[in-house]
Amino acid sequence: VLIFHELGDTFVANALNIVVLTAALSVYNSCVYCNSRMLFGLAQQGNAPKALLNVDKRGVPVSSILVSAVVTALCVLINYLAPESAFGLLMALVVSALVINWAMISLAHMMFRRAKQQQGVKTRFPALFYPFGNVLCLLFMAAVLIIMLMTPGMAISVWLIPVWLLVLGVGYLCKEKTAKTVKAH
Repeated sequence: VLIFHELGDTFVANALNIVVLTAALSVYNSCVYCNSRMLFGLAQQGNAPKALLNVDKRGVPVSSILVSAVVTALCVLINYLAPESAFGLLMALVVSALVINWAMISLAHMMFRRAKQQQGVKTRFPALFYPFGNVLCLLFMAAVLIIMLMTPGMAISVWLIPVWLLVLGVGYLCKEKTAKTVKAH
């Protein structure tokens, strides 16, 4: 867009802006749809607050959509308060989430394989390079975190990982306690 604008072709620059904005809105719409249905489904399974089960007369999960709206508003607020660093911060948070996911996948796989070995069960699909592949993945995730710690503007997302894991852990314990209470009655 900037290239066409610099070349003096404002028509093409504006047309390209419209295409990019339309694509961005389309992606956002799809994300809101997917997120709201996922939150609604998790609430149906008992893995998210029951408040997310609220639907309107057409069956639209309004409470779940409101969660997406609140997150969007927070992103807009971050962009308003720190426009020069908002994108980097949000990308750092995404990378932190990916690091958590890959680390959990790798750890879960290692624990699963260890449990199966202790039970004397041979898995039908031998994972290549187990357990070295898992260890390599964890080392790579640690390297990503170290690089993020050394990168200005990204360190905050690394420091927030333990906080987020604590929130998830407390949420899980509350859910388990509620499930045991319901089961006892």
